[in-house]
Amino acid sequence: MKTLSQECSPSRKRPSGARMLGMAGAVLAFGFPTGFAVAQGDDAVHDIVYIGARAIDPETGLDGVRNIAVDGDRIAAVSEAPLKGRRTIDARRLIAAPGFIDLHSHATNDETAAFEAKDGVTTRLELEIGTYPVANWYDAKQGRERLNYGTSVGHTAIRYFLQKGGGAAGLAALEDEMAAFTADEINRPIPDAQYARLSPLLEEGLRDGAIGIGSGTQYAPGITHKEMLDVTRVAGKTKSCVFTHVRYGSLIEPDSTLESVQESIANAAITNACVHVVHINSMAMSDAPLMVRLMRAARERGIDISTETYPWDGSVDAIRSVIFEPGWEKRWGVTVGDLQSRVTGKRLTQAEFDALRSGTGDDGVIMHMNSEETIGALLRDPLVLVASDAGNIEGPNSHPRSAGTFARVLGHYVRDTQVLGWSEAIRKMSLMPAQRLESFVPAMRRKGRLQPGADADIVLFDPRTVGAKAVYGDAARYSEGFRYVLVNGVHVVDGGALVPDARPGRPVYSEFKQ
Repeated sequence: MKTLSQECSPSRKRPSGARMLGMAGAVLAFGFPTGFAVAQGDDAVHDIVYIGARAIDPETGLDGVRNIAVDGDRIAAVSEAPLKGRRTIDARRLIAAPGFIDLHSHATNDETAAFEAKDGVTTRLELEIGTYPVANWYDAKQGRERLNYGTSVGHTAIRYFLQKGGGAAGLAALEDEMAAFTADEINRPIPDAQYARLSPLLEEGLRDGAIGIGSGTQYAPGITHKEMLDVTRVAGKTKSCVFTHVRYGSLIEPDSTLESVQESIANAAITNACVHVVHINSMAMSDAPLMVRLMRAARERGIDISTETYPWDGSVDAIRSVIFEPGWEKRWGVTVGDLQSRVTGKRLTQAEFDALRSGTGDDGVIMHMNSEETIGALLRDPLVLVASDAGNIEGPNSHPRSAGTFARVLGHYVRDTQVLGWSEAIRKMSLMPAQRLESFVPAMRRKGRLQPGADADIVLFDPRTVGAKAVYGDAARYSEGFRYVLVNGVHVVDGGALVPDARPGRPVYSEFKQ
């Protein structure tokens, strides 16, 4: 069976770990990927040197005490030899790892970026839903971001744009975050007169640098099977990827998650495209491990499909969305008592649910539908990477995944319950996301690695204290244990404290950008 990296990047296979060890030779820095520029010279004085960290690099298998040097925006050395630095930091008793790459963050504001930085995130990407127009999205962020940032081109946004005639009215509606679109428009196919524009507009977004195609398929029931296949054809043609919130979330047929996953697998097989199914935990619930087994079987037959999970038992949903159409309890395997208000923090009664569905009060709820057993099984599976599905933190009743996804994996699922080891958890949060993208996103070939020449996106955390402080009902709390977080060689967390004015984040583009 091919690895995730090999299937996504058949023309860019990296040297094996054993070969890389040989390449290091007499030079004491560990693991030099081909093409990385490596600083040389025993007398070099580096910008930053971390002394005595337990360095974990998931690509080479390094797990040992090393000194780490940073020059500018790159890692200069990972070495057992003494290193000199203009600033030297005692990192003994800390674990050093590549910065975490979140493929699935809807967070847009700086306040939430601060929570994410304190959670070890160095790159946050909006790939599930994406945006349109893509160029405007990137332009608005230039020079303003703590973290590296990128987006997919939004299939769902483009189809709404086309529903409005594909002109000024459509753009105005998108600027209002789709609030101007009616349920009838969401439920309808793209008008015949506009349908031919769908694929060219998706390709336009890729030329503007978008990282693949995002499709919130369940949220737009008007998306036909033919339309979804045509969208996937664009990804196959461009050798990029579709990031899909699949068509159905349901334990029962018809319209089950099983059918949705089968559609994704079939589309990938037909088009030779990469398809990434987002948050399988919140689409398949107790059936999620079964869905992953289906994906693994498909991958063994050469189909490029992957998935992710977040380490929490609940999802965030709009109570007046299609998710809560009649019969929702059986589809999701829950009851009204499993719904938690994002206003009061309390579980709903039937009367409160009915009132919210009828259009009174706030419409945000957290639906608790996963067990520890399911989450643990997903995290243990080598195919499943970790992503947060974060949104902007808007008070204590926001979802805690926005502030504490990666620290929760390290604290709860590594240290406390030993579902994963340190190296495997770090791989799922850094190298795996980079490998998922690196065949068509050049920057990802330098991320997710703790190696000389790689980008200086680095986290250093205390394994004794790392963990999420955010909980349901008290979500606006910083994770603890991250002592240093670097983005492009600049500290955004320094000595455990946020650096208020640091904005070193850079755009991440696909290779199609023109």
